[in-house]
Amino acid sequence: QDVGKTCGFAQQPQPPPMWVRANPDLFPQEVPGMNDELLAQVSQLGGSLEEKVQSAVDAFRSSARHLESLQQVLRRRAIERREKAGEDSLPSEVEEVISDGSYLETFLEAFDGQSFPLFEEEVVPCHSYRLALEVHSGGAYWSSIPVQDAGVTRHKVETVSASSALEGTASIISQFGAAQRGAVFVWRWQHLLDQGPYNIPEWLSRALSSEGNDPLRKLMGELEAIRRWEQQVKGETAKHVKQGSEVKDPYIREVLRLWPSEPDPHGGEQLKKCAWVEGLDPRLFVGRRVLVRRAAYDASHSMLLHASIAKRHTDDTSASSDTNPPYRLTTSWDWAP
Repeated sequence: QDVGKTCGFAQQPQPPPMWVRANPDLFPQEVPGMNDELLAQVSQLGGSLEEKVQSAVDAFRSSARHLESLQQVLRRRAIERREKAGEDSLPSEVEEVISDGSYLETFLEAFDGQSFPLFEEEVVPCHSYRLALEVHSGGAYWSSIPVQDAGVTRHKVETVSASSALEGTASIISQFGAAQRGAVFVWRWQHLLDQGPYNIPEWLSRALSSEGNDPLRKLMGELEAIRRWEQQVKGETAKHVKQGSEVKDPYIREVLRLWPSEPDPHGGEQLKKCAWVEGLDPRLFVGRRVLVRRAAYDASHSMLLHASIAKRHTDDTSASSDTNPPYRLTTSWDWAP
């Protein structure tokens, strides 16, 4: 005890503090667009990465389409929300178009090139889905074209969405060209760089943090990369079988090393389905499934190549052994569990 700080008297006991410091790791942020079941599925170690990516794509697209189905309600709420928040109201012509879903030709000239945000929600980690009204008069192409009944005929406000690969960028200009004319409700993705971090698997974080605003395009790009890698790995099956880097049994490793091959249609090498094996007791290599190769895609996902040799059974006793090799090789690639 430090006597100098207590003037020679015993220090009185102090009451314990009445507050605790929160540890953010104990209360992780809820992940937008991902329920507990989906998060557990995509976060588990091993398994098919292709299936995980597809599950995430399906879930995020479903969230986007759910918002699109609520478009009419969201348009009405956008106007009501501005009124309740005391924000500057939109021009009456704009509010009329948002509420009614139709416009006059004169509206295009009055508000050409303007965009009016209506709604935004983060439905994918670090990515929001936004709804806006965009107005385009068509530029120089339409400037010399007379428009009849400009102040009488009302036109429907079309919707451009970004929830499918075909509609990706969700901009009327990028979708249809600069000469497009009309008022359009546009759904657009936006990458939120200041959101997160979220407790999501590394592969998903890596894919979503890549350049661009559209998370569905990012994940579809990741899916294509996985499929290209998988195709490349499977194309080297013959090489891996002959190398037998993971085969522990010396007899099976030697049989696989000597297994005959032939050119494939793509200019590579493929293993023959059947072959002869001489000078070795079949019990040493028949009917045993062995691991041949482990190919890693990332730190948590790998594909495994297994091989097994079986003795063929045939009822044709008259067939020549020269044309009917007795042993069949079977190989298979699977995602490691």
